[in-house]
Amino acid sequence: MSLTPPSSPPPSPLAPGDPDALRQWLREQCADCLGVPASSLATDVPLTDYGMTSVTGTALCGVMEEHLGVECDLGLLWQEPTIDGLTARLASRTVR
Repeated sequence: MSLTPPSSPPPSPLAPGDPDALRQWLREQCADCLGVPASSLATDVPLTDYGMTSVTGTALCGVMEEHLGVECDLGLLWQEPTIDGLTARLASRTVR
């Protein structure tokens, strides 16, 4: 079985003026990386409280880079440890 990449990249949730869509997308991606339901993640609680580690954080950074077109290093997750903090920081960044 071979896996082929999608013919076009998925749409970016980083639409100007829509931080709520970005917050929800980040919540879903964090939940996926952590293996928990998105509904169980409060956006104002540090992700480390849910078990975020350097391994899951690296995976999350990869998803953000691929889908949002922004550079992300693991330090960002420690500087902005909540989904709300990440949302604010990413909404203010320039997409590449």
